Amino acid sequence: MANPNAPRGALSLQNVLKYTVQNTDQNAEQTPNEAADDVEKNQFLENVLSAMTTDAATALKAALVILNSDEATADDKLESFDVIRSHIDDIDNANSLVKLGGTTTLLRYVKDSESEIRVSALNTVAEMAQNNTFCQNALITEKFLPALTKNLSEANEDIVRSSIYAISSLIRNFPPGYKEFKHINGIKALVPCLKSPNSNVYIKAAFLIASLSSRDKDARDDFVKAEVFPVLLENLKLVKEFDVKQETTLFALSSLSLESELKLSTEKRKEILSILQQIISKNKQTENCEDIVNYARNIVDNLNAR
Repeated sequence: MANPNAPRGALSLQNVLKYTVQNTDQNAEQTPNEAADDVEKNQFLENVLSAMTTDAATALKAALVILNSDEATADDKLESFDVIRSHIDDIDNANSLVKLGGTTTLLRYVKDSESEIRVSALNTVAEMAQNNTFCQNALITEKFLPALTKNLSEANEDIVRSSIYAISSLIRNFPPGYKEFKHINGIKALVPCLKSPNSNVYIKAAFLIASLSSRDKDARDDFVKAEVFPVLLENLKLVKEFDVKQETTLFALSSLSLESELKLSTEKRKEILSILQQIISKNKQTENCEDIVNYARNIVDNLNAR
């Protein structure tokens, strides 16, 4: 029976390593000595498995063996990504994955694989790049951003959402990443995600734009020039309670409207201000709507200042 108290990833690692035992060529012709050696090897591995906890280096190497095998099943691959993700929240382990050649393996799965496995690969990229300059540099050098940006036009919404997550980890708070993203026309590729009927895709895209624009005036100007503001306005609705999509929309509009030359007609400006004033009025006493109200007020102030 599996030990419910085993550390996260330990049982997955056992399954991954068992794969290496179970998939040894049992039909190959062997001498008696070789057969005896194999019995000893298998017994040794089984003993290791029974006592194993979470040796990160062993786990990462074993997982990559499976992911690079043509014989591995989809379940084997998903299990291997679970193993990797259970370790790379530690920066040293994430860096070790790069040094082990993991980026080459990851890029292959980011570009071409069954959708569930592809999503796991994308989430792995996002998690290893989060606030990690070493991994960010490696992933930029290995040309992950063009592959991730191409994924934004995929029909599978989970792939799009996870690709935005990975892009975010590579370009937020990392100027070389944003520079490369801009160079490959990533902004143009991201804008259609704001028109997605899938709320999760929209929220991921809008939040990324808001975050970049709130921190960097050059990025803000880039998104204003790409006419992102009018696209966001199409999603502005009157809300009377907390709504994460509207909160993210208001965050993005607030960030983009700061010290920006927005091309708005007098009629459109009045319409926007009217909606914002109603949002403020109807939600200023509503629990959990403090940020919604503050963002709306910021937009009003920014528009009135121009």
